[in-house]
Amino acid sequence: MLLEEMRRTIERYGMIERGDRVVVAVSGGADSMVLLYALHALRGDLSCDLVVAHLDHGLRPSSGDDARFVAEAAAALGLPIVCERQDVAALAYVRHRGIEEAAREARRAFLSRVTDERQASRIALGHTADDQAETVLFRLARGTGWNGLCGMAPVSGRVIRPLLPARRGDVRRFAVERGIVWREDATNTDLHFARNRIRERVLPELAAVNPDVVRAVTRSADLARDARDVERYVVDRLWPDVCQSEDLHSVRMSRAALAGLPRAVQSVALREAMRRARGDLQGVARAHVEAVRRLMTGERECGELHLPRLRIVASPSTIEFAAWSRRVARDAWLVPLSLGRTTVEEPGVVVELSLLSRDEVSGVVGPWSEVADADSVRFPLIARGRRAGDRFAPLGMGKDVRLKSFLINARVPLERRDRLLLVCDQEKVVWVAGVRLSDAVRLRESTRRVLVMRAEGVDR
Repeated sequence: MLLEEMRRTIERYGMIERGDRVVVAVSGGADSMVLLYALHALRGDLSCDLVVAHLDHGLRPSSGDDARFVAEAAAALGLPIVCERQDVAALAYVRHRGIEEAAREARRAFLSRVTDERQASRIALGHTADDQAETVLFRLARGTGWNGLCGMAPVSGRVIRPLLPARRGDVRRFAVERGIVWREDATNTDLHFARNRIRERVLPELAAVNPDVVRAVTRSADLARDARDVERYVVDRLWPDVCQSEDLHSVRMSRAALAGLPRAVQSVALREAMRRARGDLQGVARAHVEAVRRLMTGERECGELHLPRLRIVASPSTIEFAAWSRRVARDAWLVPLSLGRTTVEEPGVVVELSLLSRDEVSGVVGPWSEVADADSVRFPLIARGRRAGDRFAPLGMGKDVRLKSFLINARVPLERRDRLLLVCDQEKVVWVAGVRLSDAVRLRESTRRVLVMRAEGVDR
């Protein structure tokens, strides 16, 4: 029964095509083990190859046993496996994330990397209908729109969820019937985690009202997906009438055309303008959209509004959305530097380094060129973005200060701070490109070798 339901789901959504290589994410729990065995049973009919992937989060003393268990299961099925261990707790601390969020980010990056390395086309996850209901209720409790109420999609990019229509109880029964062994994760009952509280407390209470509450919530998710598609259709149809011009980072809309729309449709159109200008809607709440709508419909002919990564300017006839430079995530990029020219893709910068004698240095002036005492630099150098807690000894101050405080006092605009390029040695920030050199590497009377640093193509 479960195998047939899974086969129909794969066919309905076109999850796997003949010749595909599928990376199967296996934690060792019941859902992922059933997913693995079911795909293995169907692989002949589907004409696909399977690769098992397991990430050990290092959060429990028994996590190593889980990794060995999954490796043994893969070997018994004759399947290749990629197993890796990461210190998710340390990752959460460094990135200022909760444990659950850090674990999701680590899994996502790991599975994406394995998929690329193994030249696979799909990533199979073992989410069930119960997981879908928990996700929708979790998002509903936090406050969400259509996208959140849609829950998890059966197919999202390379990710597929063949078990999404199946109930968790049916998955467990299938495992017992087929003699599939799994490992229980004790953290699944830890009520410190919000999803576990929904699973252990909220859903049982709702089941007292409607015993089939999981199916009811997942049907609501399907209806939300339909409503979202209708919304997109409406936006696509009206967009030529309300949008006067747009490019990669800005959108200009007609106030008169927007004013003729119903209030709810106005809000939808404004959200779409924000999405197109910024590239996403992360951090955009209903209050932000309403603030833009008030600016558009207000009595003032002109006005300006600043929202996260977005500047909105209203003129008598138009309302324009312009994106600030996208803030680079802390620790998101790091590039080793060597003598000569190095292209740093993330902020779009070319860094040129050279070593000269003191007598050879001339004509190095301006904020995008600097000279430093090479013997005060601990090579090798790297280029990176800002990190939380960075400290810096600005030239002329002679002492360490918080880099954030220095940038504020130096009146570096907010939209530019997280696009800054830092040149760092093995101990310290050597140069905040375009802003200031470190006092620790200033030229001295004793300087014999000079490090010359230049940056080109910086978003100034």
